Amino acid sequence: MESNDNIEQLLKQMYSTEEENIDTSEIIDEEWAKFEAEHFGSKRGNVKREKSPLLKIAAMIIGVLVLSGITYAAIRIVRSNAGGAPSPAAQEVSITDSRQHQDDASYAVQDTTQMKPVVYENAELGTILREMAAYYRCDVVYKNLKARNTRLFFTWDKRQSLDDVVEMFNKFERFNIKQENGKLIVE
Repeated sequence: MESNDNIEQLLKQMYSTEEENIDTSEIIDEEWAKFEAEHFGSKRGNVKREKSPLLKIAAMIIGVLVLSGITYAAIRIVRSNAGGAPSPAAQEVSITDSRQHQDDASYAVQDTTQMKPVVYENAELGTILREMAAYYRCDVVYKNLKARNTRLFFTWDKRQSLDDVVEMFNKFERFNIKQENGKLIVE
């Protein structure tokens, strides 16, 4: 406010020789309009500046939507490759019954995607054994119920026999697994 008063006084002194009662507000408005035109451009430029924040907000929203879509797709791909339910094209084709496969060591014809190792990161023993039991066609019996909730980091190679997998599990100290009559018994 002080600077406006100073400018007004200076203008009054400048024009005081010509007329004593000059309306300085009109002169100030004219000068301000010139200043705006020089430094801020025409009114069309102002309109563009007003739309710019709206365009930025719209671009941010679109960016978030695209990024969330890509993230969702990546999660779906990782989950499908991490040992979820196999697709119909990748399902196992067995020539012999899996119990017979374990007894006489004959191998079933399998798709190569089924033979990749399955990595479990911080998974419960119950989840791991359920998937293995379905693969080896056996049942799981828990005598130690606490062992079911034990979390493990484990890599399962499906080319290994059930005996080899049980032997690997028995290296853990918190539980013991036995294989009897087509059953995995967790103690």
